[in-house]
Amino acid sequence: MNDLDDYEGDPALERERLSQLLTDQLEELTRAIHSRDQLVRARAASQLVNLDVEPELALPALNHRRGKVREVAAEAIGYSSKPLSATAIDALLAAIDDPQPFVAAAAIRTLGRRQVNEARQQIAACLDDPEPPIVAAAIVALARLNDTALAVALPDFLNSPHLTIRIAAAEAAGILQAPAAVPGLLRLLEDCLIAWHEGQPRMPSRAASVAMQTLARMRARAAVPLLIEIARYVVGLRTLATRALIQLQAVEAAPAIAPLLNEEGSHLVLEVVRFLHMANYRAALPELRALLHRSAPNRWRLLIKVMHVLVEWHDRESLPLIARIAENASQPELRHYAARCLEALQNQTCHSLPVQQPPASLPELTLPLSLSNRLQQRRQRIGRFTLDSIVEGTVLRVLSYGAVIDLGSVEGFVHARDIDWRWINDARAALQPGQTVRAVVTGIDETRLRVNLSIRRLSPDPWADIHQRLAVGMHINGVITGVTGFGVFVELLTGVQGLIHTSQIPPHQRPLREHFATGRRISVIVRNIDSERRRIALSLHEELQQHAAHQ
Repeated sequence: MNDLDDYEGDPALERERLSQLLTDQLEELTRAIHSRDQLVRARAASQLVNLDVEPELALPALNHRRGKVREVAAEAIGYSSKPLSATAIDALLAAIDDPQPFVAAAAIRTLGRRQVNEARQQIAACLDDPEPPIVAAAIVALARLNDTALAVALPDFLNSPHLTIRIAAAEAAGILQAPAAVPGLLRLLEDCLIAWHEGQPRMPSRAASVAMQTLARMRARAAVPLLIEIARYVVGLRTLATRALIQLQAVEAAPAIAPLLNEEGSHLVLEVVRFLHMANYRAALPELRALLHRSAPNRWRLLIKVMHVLVEWHDRESLPLIARIAENASQPELRHYAARCLEALQNQTCHSLPVQQPPASLPELTLPLSLSNRLQQRRQRIGRFTLDSIVEGTVLRVLSYGAVIDLGSVEGFVHARDIDWRWINDARAALQPGQTVRAVVTGIDETRLRVNLSIRRLSPDPWADIHQRLAVGMHINGVITGVTGFGVFVELLTGVQGLIHTSQIPPHQRPLREHFATGRRISVIVRNIDSERRRIALSLHEELQQHAAHQ
């Protein structure tokens, strides 16, 4: 017999091997979670939540020599759906005394998330700990353990000098539904807005998000003016603020929220449509028709919601717009839904949905003096900027469709298409929070109180001499930069991309994502150059088509 024969079938050795494999996986996740790449961190965090470890196998990692691995192990046990054994509970209780505060905080969070009641007393003792992360973890853990005595202390925690503790208290207030915490929550949200208004290096968006969600959950209508300010002006938090206004049934906010239909983000605009629908604000019908007219077919969720509202409101003026979608939309589901809406409008039916009458008058909305003063000051600051001037700022927040730039007490915004001459599908892949950038002022938006920027205009336009570098019929090698449902984008020259439409791709090479990998070099033929619209039509090189046909 050899060593492998001895190993085979030994349950203890098998569990040891599995535990070592899990420890290796947790080490790898730890490196990714602390990566400098924002997308890598986001993916790693998602993997951690969905890892569903067996707690017993993760226990050796709780004693790892590296504190960050111990922290990730404790968090992984907290997200597991598998039951905790007495041994695992004892190990987590012991981890509360870990020399690293972040490890102790992770163990406390896990004990609260897994609702280990026998840990209540030890966690309560942590409320007096000198380390803010441990106190914050204890506050949320006790709330999850339904410790009603905590509700009495929440107003004090909401006044803490440590933002981490204030955020935890805000989260706990939502879990416990503690009305006494509402003034402190409003103060926290107001402080976040002041930080944003004054252009602090990092606006506490996490604090604002938690405060908004808790205030909405507690039906605190006193938050409506602050939520309107965030929805109108704070890029990156507008969708969440609009969602909170829907929860609060804040129909009086409709005139202030309706202009957001002209914004870029699909998620934001969809929430705005839902809000206007909830408020039955039919004064927005012209804007809804305009939105239906200009929205791209790939925003099908938004289009369906807008058509649903137009049909429910019996808006017959939208008939030509819906008819166009029913005839020309590329997605069969969208055409089918548009045809049903068209039929419903023509027959003056409403999909069996109740028709609400518009309110006779909206409730009066009184804006606080602090809001008026903030807006006045920001208008004065924006007045200092001039078109085509070059500015320097720091990236505050990055969304999929653009980035918010701190220009010194004024917020600038650069859309993903203005970051680089290259096609950028997700701005988060090009910019990072804290990064210093230079840009050109392309617009001063006094309505939205922000400055529109372009980073790419600081470099020469690669399309300026495109006809001297490319010609119809030319064979050229390029790099695949994106794959969509309608074709493959190929970068031909730096900052110049073309599209191979699906009609130019043989059936043998579909689905596209399986045959065309991003970053792969490919040989194409230039079919058409439209310099005004900055579009180049491509087709695959004949050799590739012949190769596909013989596969």
